[in-house]
Amino acid sequence: MRIVHCAAAGFESARRLASDEAHGHSFTVSAHAATGLASLRARLHEATQALDYRDLNQVLPSPDDAALADWIAARLPMAADLVLRSAPDRGVERDADGTRRIWLKSGFEAAHQLPHVPAGHQCGRLHGHGFGVRLLADADRQDIAALQAAWAPLHAQLNHAYLNALPGLDNPTSENLAAWLWQRLGAVVPGLRAVDVFETATAGSRYDGHRFRIWKEMRFEAAVPFDGHGRYTGHSYLVRLHLAGQVDARGWVRDFGEVKARFKPCYARLDHHPLDQLPGIGATDCAGIAGWIAAQFAAGVPELCRVDVLENDHDGAECRLAGEGA
Repeated sequence: MRIVHCAAAGFESARRLASDEAHGHSFTVSAHAATGLASLRARLHEATQALDYRDLNQVLPSPDDAALADWIAARLPMAADLVLRSAPDRGVERDADGTRRIWLKSGFEAAHQLPHVPAGHQCGRLHGHGFGVRLLADADRQDIAALQAAWAPLHAQLNHAYLNALPGLDNPTSENLAAWLWQRLGAVVPGLRAVDVFETATAGSRYDGHRFRIWKEMRFEAAVPFDGHGRYTGHSYLVRLHLAGQVDARGWVRDFGEVKARFKPCYARLDHHPLDQLPGIGATDCAGIAGWIAAQFAAGVPELCRVDVLENDHDGAECRLAGEGA
């Protein structure tokens, strides 16, 4: 297991790209690093505040998302993976080694049913979702306009469709849908790196051309020690479970409902309990909780590759198991 802390900061800036007029953005950047959370927060805040209420063209000759991520990374004293969002639907990921991927997020509404689930399973009934889609591609080979152009005909094909009727989607699990999109986008998007499909706000799948990864989010409420005098405070946490592997005959890495059911005994020990009284927990910060969950859950779910525990929308810790990257 490897613990990585994550923290986020925001800044408001104006910039001009290519022939665009100057315009403003609310930027958000999150950093993921093997350092203490307090230090990571402080250093990220220092770096981003130098950009707050600035004309970014006076800081960088071409302040696109990738260049901004490079600029911020160069001002952090630790190696960190960064995710910069310049608008709700776009941004860039930058790994600590300098690898950069732009991303574009969109969505569509569609109906489907899954033909290979057990009798009585809710997904066997005709139902639908407001799906989310995120496309990631090499920043040095693609731009947002190219991703938008590649996505547009697929959006037209998927939106308000019955997915089972589309060629190649007779079993439209989120994993199979991610692979279906990868196959169609790969031919027209050189440098495509991954396709994410968000089936709901709390569950989704990624395909990168080699393997699948799924995630399922849940929230729990717990008490934690407040000081050295035996006093407690409370907090609301988000836990995100990541599983990786290949799909089975049902078209799943694991059924999201099954992941939730298998996590239920662990969840019952977390929710509405004092966390310092959990058997075997080393610390009650996000890193300690994530490590405890991974130790409890991994034995019964060998596909588990990462556990995130966040104390708000952005800040917390990731417990990455062997072989797991970002």
